[in-house]
Amino acid sequence: MNDVSSNWTPPYTWEERLKYTLIPPRLYMWRLLRKHARKGEAELKLLPALVPRDKIALDIGANKGVYSHTLAGLCREVHAFEPNPKIYRILTRFLPANVTPHHVALSDRDGEAELVIPSYTKGGFSNQGASLDPRKKQAPFGFGTVRIPARALDSYDFRNVGFVKIDVEGFEEAVIRGALGTLRRERPVVLIEMEERHTGRPIEESLAGMAALGFEISFAHDGRLCPVSEMDPELDHRRRYKQPGYVFNFVMRPIG
Repeated sequence: MNDVSSNWTPPYTWEERLKYTLIPPRLYMWRLLRKHARKGEAELKLLPALVPRDKIALDIGANKGVYSHTLAGLCREVHAFEPNPKIYRILTRFLPANVTPHHVALSDRDGEAELVIPSYTKGGFSNQGASLDPRKKQAPFGFGTVRIPARALDSYDFRNVGFVKIDVEGFEEAVIRGALGTLRRERPVVLIEMEERHTGRPIEESLAGMAALGFEISFAHDGRLCPVSEMDPELDHRRRYKQPGYVFNFVMRPIG
């Protein structure tokens, strides 16, 4: 199950085929949003305090659209980026009118890229784990690849950007390099997922790199944002993977 084809698309499971056939897209999304409101990432509940209503938001690594739908109710306009062809089809089944989808992988350069879709279970491919990071090819049950267009965020020249969410499974540094102009000009709030297990780089180094761009960094704990200085990288990140309290999402707010 390795490197199956540049024209390949991850297949639907029979459960997915049944679900997407029987459940109307609007109802499916409503149920998904309710599920994430109850059990999803704590940062979702903090978005109303982080997202400027008079600006636009960028959802980089949109997946099925939970953040895109939530952001659509909080700001003027949302641009949602999702490179996985299977997931992009699910994302675009139903979207609010103020969400524009982009079937593009963001990177630090324009061109074409190889999207790696890992397999963590026998006979299936991850719906969340696709990335331009070649380390994804080390997945225990193989991988598939697909050639997709790639662009640097700066090439879009978005203006009036107030919020950016980044979830790209270990490819964050390249996305940030391709977005430096936008980040420096627009000074948005950024919600970014960073995991040492993906990057192979100490989480302290990754956070220091983001702070050097002129952001103060915090994380969600018990429904509030705490300064990253209160995080113990060993206890809260390295040892707590897949356990309650695992810290892997970080909120960056421009200093000043």
